[in-house]
Amino acid sequence: MKALEVKIKHALENKGIKCQSVYKMPDPDDTRVLIAFNSKDNKNLSIRKIENILSTLNVGEFKVPNEFQRLSSAFLHLEVTLGARTEKPVFSASM
Repeated sequence: MKALEVKIKHALENKGIKCQSVYKMPDPDDTRVLIAFNSKDNKNLSIRKIENILSTLNVGEFKVPNEFQRLSSAFLHLEVTLGARTEKPVFSASM
């Protein structure tokens, strides 16, 4: 696993969320990360919890969808988009 995937998986596990796998798309133009969860082990899992954990990683901005996708009766998967910017844009005041 690459550094980003490991960082995400450990951050989720440190907050008590059992993560089955984390996979970053190999295409450099594709900024998606797929996260798979076992639904049996994560009964209280929510999008908000995932979003809050990802935002604390300091690796950029994440766009998290509003719902999980079910792969089977036992597994959920979440497709997260990683933003290219790590800093907020600076706007100059118009005169």
